[in-house]
Amino acid sequence: MILVLGTGAVYGASPQIKSDTSIFQVSTLNSLSAGNFDGNWTVGELRAHGDTGIGTFNGLDGEMIELNDNVYQIKSNGTVYLMNDSANTPFAMTVPFKADKILILNSSMNLTQLEQFLNATMPSKNMFYSIKVIGTFDSVKARSPPKQNQPYPDLTTALKNQTIFNFNNITGTMVGFWCPAYASDVNLNDYHFHFISGDKNSGGHVINCQLNGAIIEIDYIPNDTVLLSNGSVLNVNSSSN
Repeated sequence: MILVLGTGAVYGASPQIKSDTSIFQVSTLNSLSAGNFDGNWTVGELRAHGDTGIGTFNGLDGEMIELNDNVYQIKSNGTVYLMNDSANTPFAMTVPFKADKILILNSSMNLTQLEQFLNATMPSKNMFYSIKVIGTFDSVKARSPPKQNQPYPDLTTALKNQTIFNFNNITGTMVGFWCPAYASDVNLNDYHFHFISGDKNSGGHVINCQLNGAIIEIDYIPNDTVLLSNGSVLNVNSSSN
């Protein structure tokens, strides 16, 4: 089943919004949170819908970041792999990224301050945004979960065994999305960032960071196309919601 979320909003004096641009999303965050860690969509099928995104892999096996049409897996032991098109995902988001706004950041900011800064640039909080933060970081705190075995726990339980990484004096890119409140049933309301280092040797889901200068690219996206079921959702224990 496919669900398309859109704003239908009037943006006034804001930049021209590309009405045909959409995030393509495999499954929902609620489904992932319930322990639906198996997926029938491949990396190749995901890449057919976009070149920039985030997600995870079968069995919640690490974090996914898609950058410049390459999909990377960041495993809980810290290793990073360039994934082939046959890998599967239970949850992912991708977009054919085209920047509508480019910002040059010369000051130091932590993650909370960065998000507040981005909030001030939004033409509307009723739409979606895809964001790249290409910069120099004094520090990045990131995480990656280990692969889970069936019967799967829920996401909260699975993340109790996640690995925390602390990177210092590192260059790299954060890829993320901002989703509006009305989409909270299918995705995380607010910001969600993954990080990969410039040498593609480290990364993870961003918990915090201290940014020291960056180029920020923002893509304004009016729609989110959601594949509500990837097939294995029928096996999820709904009591874990």
